[in-house]
Amino acid sequence: MIIKQILIASLLLPLPVVSAVLAPDTVTAQTETEPTDNFQLQTYLTEEQALALVFPECDEIVADEFIMTPEEKKSLEKLLSRRLYEDDFKVYIGKQKEKIQGYAIITEEIGKFHPFTFIVGADTEGKISNVAVLVYRESRGGEIIKKRFLYQFMGKSFKNPIRINKDIINITGATMSVQYMCAGVRKVLGVINEYYLSGKRNVGDVKVAGSHAATPAKEKPIAETTKSQDTKNNHPLKKGEDGEVKLIKQTRMIMGTFAEVSIYSNDEKAAGKAIEAALDEMERMDRIMSNYKSDSELSQVNKKAAKSPVPCNAELLDVIAQSQYYSELSGGAFDITVSPIVALWGFFREKGHVPPDKEIEKLLPAVSYKNIVIDKGGNPKKPGAVSFKNAKTQIDLGGIGKGYAVDKALEIIKKSGIDNGCINLGGNIYVLGAPQGKQAWKIGVQHPRNQDEILGYLELKDEATATSGDYERFFEFKGKRYSHIINPQTGRPVSGTIATTVVAPTGTEVDALSTIVFVLGHEKGMEIVKRMPHVDAMIAYEGKDGKMAIDMTQGFKEKFKKTDE
Repeated sequence: MIIKQILIASLLLPLPVVSAVLAPDTVTAQTETEPTDNFQLQTYLTEEQALALVFPECDEIVADEFIMTPEEKKSLEKLLSRRLYEDDFKVYIGKQKEKIQGYAIITEEIGKFHPFTFIVGADTEGKISNVAVLVYRESRGGEIIKKRFLYQFMGKSFKNPIRINKDIINITGATMSVQYMCAGVRKVLGVINEYYLSGKRNVGDVKVAGSHAATPAKEKPIAETTKSQDTKNNHPLKKGEDGEVKLIKQTRMIMGTFAEVSIYSNDEKAAGKAIEAALDEMERMDRIMSNYKSDSELSQVNKKAAKSPVPCNAELLDVIAQSQYYSELSGGAFDITVSPIVALWGFFREKGHVPPDKEIEKLLPAVSYKNIVIDKGGNPKKPGAVSFKNAKTQIDLGGIGKGYAVDKALEIIKKSGIDNGCINLGGNIYVLGAPQGKQAWKIGVQHPRNQDEILGYLELKDEATATSGDYERFFEFKGKRYSHIINPQTGRPVSGTIATTVVAPTGTEVDALSTIVFVLGHEKGMEIVKRMPHVDAMIAYEGKDGKMAIDMTQGFKEKFKKTDE
């Protein structure tokens, strides 16, 4: 399985980041199988109830929204000592007789597999006045909604440490949720301290937040656990005012990483509906292609295809067929059957080790795209089928599935009549059109050896891009670095290549090609790219002197701007 580097999507000048999907530290693939009964939507508060809880005596609630510049985001990340996936914040400000009483942010953090939504309120001195959970999406770890746990945050400010098992008592069985709740609370306090208590944000002329401004709000009790349809974002869309173009976006956890769709529109209702449909489509692809979900179509193929042909829907057959095309194109450098070898090296369980040569050689016959047999059948109304020639063959679509899902989401966006947008699924990005008044979207390319820097940015329009890197998951043994990206033909980690970034017309192409270039290396990888029309690439590799060298196609050079330019 190939882990794609997370790219940062942003606007053309002044470079406010629009589509970063960086989790608290580094987003890696989900390495633990999610229990089939894990997802259980539990709605405790609506946004209206949450704001009433935080601002019980206020007669007016206004909202201030802002997008951070890359410099501001980097500064905030340094302050918090963590990576942020947000590029913008919506801050609610409670007032009584026009005097500010406090601030609140509704935000999300990840539990073990799914995000939970919560609100943090602080008074004018930056001390926490209330914390409450709006939506929790897992069947385990939900104890964090209890008042006896949340009460521990009361009165703390950004100056106070918020450490699990030191300042905040942990809850056995909910450690992950507790950890991320602490991180999320500190994030909110950091934003309030950095932008509002410092006076950096002028809130004198901010607008009333929708319907949150009539009579003084009354506290409402927390509802009992209920099951309902997931609102995903849980933030109602605002109605555009006077045709004003606004950035509308939503984020979900899909395929073990952050998925985000951003659109600039003066019709927030229509844009919001298109975004939800696009995210739903990516989730549908996950249900088909996931090898972590035991009931997915791919999981059924992996369980049964070595014994007899397994019927598949058209989309699963399509993505497998496209994978075989890229395998042929690359001479086997790209291969969706590499997962048994990746598992042998311990990358799926984050316990990397060097296996004996004999074990590698014994398993290599199972790793070949030629072991996959696709029978499309003669009847278009009946599903085709997939079978395996080797009993140990397994398919993992991690090297192409995200890009394919992005393409499917793009189809939804286009059918909705949207002419601009950015779809980002774990660093597999497609940009449609350009933001209003701009010529292109900007996509930051991360420095492969310094996670706090970017090499530069791409200016793209109606194109896709993705990056593969050796730094997302690796281990070191006897002074040598072993990357999770395996050469399917040798069964060993690729060496010499550091990172590859590809630009092409579709998400599927960039997802597969970024891996192909990485595995083939500098010379062969760039040769194959130069033979393909409308495809450009950059490769960072180890030069003869051991230092990092960079090469790029002419088309890439024309789209790429260094950070010092």
